[in-house]
Amino acid sequence: MASTYSLPSDYTEDNPFTKKEISLFIVIYTFCVVMLIVMYEHLMPVINNPTYPHYNKVPSFDFVAPQQTPGF
Repeated sequence: MASTYSLPSDYTEDNPFTKKEISLFIVIYTFCVVMLIVMYEHLMPVINNPTYPHYNKVPSFDFVAPQQTPGF
């Protein structure tokens, strides 16, 4: 019969990071995310690109029947 080890119920582990380290991580992480978005928009612009399809206009999804030529 194997016994299992469990921590006592009143055991709490101290936070390994200081507030300075956590805030530095958040600042660097946020900077990296913003730079990824800027890099993506620089390489493949989508947000403000006049050559992108449907730029500043809403496409119409109304059905238009094709013109039929008489005699067929």
